[in-house]
Amino acid sequence: MTEQLGEHQVAGGGEPNMQEFGRFFLDSVYRILKVASIYSVDHNQTREAIQEFLPIFEKSVTALDGAIISMTIRGELCSVNGETLRLKRKEQERLNELHGIFEAANIRGIAFERGMSAEHLATFLKHLNEAASHSSEVEGMEHVQVPNISISHGSPSQTIMEAIAKVNKAMYVAHIYIRALVKVRNMHDQVRETNDPDVPTGVVRRILQAISELLADDDFTILGLLPMRLVAPDVSSHSVNTAVYSMLLADRLGLEKQTIAYIGMAVIYQDIDRLVGVAVGQRDRDAGLDAHRQFSANMRDVAQMLKHVGGDVVSTLRILLTYERGCKYNEEVGRPFYRRDRHLHLISRIVDLCRTYDLLIQGLQGYKSRRPDLAIQYVESRSGEIFDPPLVDLLVSTLGMFPIGTMVQLTSGERAVVIRTPAPTADPRRPAVRLIDAANPTVIDLSDESYHHIEIAHSLDIEEVTNNPSQLFLLT
Repeated sequence: MTEQLGEHQVAGGGEPNMQEFGRFFLDSVYRILKVASIYSVDHNQTREAIQEFLPIFEKSVTALDGAIISMTIRGELCSVNGETLRLKRKEQERLNELHGIFEAANIRGIAFERGMSAEHLATFLKHLNEAASHSSEVEGMEHVQVPNISISHGSPSQTIMEAIAKVNKAMYVAHIYIRALVKVRNMHDQVRETNDPDVPTGVVRRILQAISELLADDDFTILGLLPMRLVAPDVSSHSVNTAVYSMLLADRLGLEKQTIAYIGMAVIYQDIDRLVGVAVGQRDRDAGLDAHRQFSANMRDVAQMLKHVGGDVVSTLRILLTYERGCKYNEEVGRPFYRRDRHLHLISRIVDLCRTYDLLIQGLQGYKSRRPDLAIQYVESRSGEIFDPPLVDLLVSTLGMFPIGTMVQLTSGERAVVIRTPAPTADPRRPAVRLIDAANPTVIDLSDESYHHIEIAHSLDIEEVTNNPSQLFLLT
């Protein structure tokens, strides 16, 4: 490893190439922390790793100004001495593992100073293992003081405000959503290949956590991207969209941020389970088994899942959604399925409504693809019969009669895309729109008295619009 260092450090005049050096240093830190997390600090493997790491560190710190090397993790990004690294897939996977170790110890960064010895490093690794495994009587590492090693305390997860400070917010939202689509599709491909629902989900969990912060921040740009069908409709895109819509309703109901993320992950897992034969609820189109046959079918699927769930919150929600599959929200049936007048769990009702709405948008599982406003009309028509009326009202009030992302024809002749729903006290038929005109993308708030003479004549299909309306959400 020491010999490889020179390749990454010297780039004309002895100056280090910080991208290459940073990736190399990240890999070196990963190796030693990984070994230390598997073995005890006194184990031969850990001691050998320390002895191998120190010459690399000494040679590195000598070549850099400041006699210090720092590494900070924020979300899915890593910086070494202030340089944000561009990582390849394998490097990103290793960073994700380091993120888990840092998160468990509630630290976001470390800095190694010149003069760090093997004993200094061993002491740090010992405290890190204790903090990560919660075996210490004191949580975190704020009490830890090690010579020549500085610890930056706090969560390594990046907040939405930190992201906004660095990048355009709309671009950040699009990045988060597209990453979710890609990661979930990759997960589905792996499940199909292995026929095993036990796949790594750490990255997706962090993405949904970021989305929960976006929703709490009242940023609905992502809702404009959902009906745009940025990728061909399939189970993966439906899974992500349903998760986001479900999290949105949970946020509107005032549930805690962590619970909102749990609900999103339950949806993701529900579709993973679907790929190995566990049925997914679609109450609006179910054939309608009698109570005893429905109960038997659901319990069979629950039994199939048990070996793959671990008793945590998300696992419990997976079982709940499977157990309550196929039943109307307030259906009165005989035993053994439900007592009389029993309603389905709130989360089951939320997910079921959001699934149907997205299936209508994407045109999946036998539904005809509909425009967002027509999908809203469809679920409204089944309020009180299939879906819980208060939740339908909440969905409509949140998305509006013309949901964000709906392409519309105005009575003034222009075409536009809805970018913001009206305020609760405003006319629900008069949202804010942005004209589909690349040369002059004007925003018009139809609830403003200045535009009282303009109304929405009707909605449009995506295919009827020449300009890509999803691009309008990324304009500053």
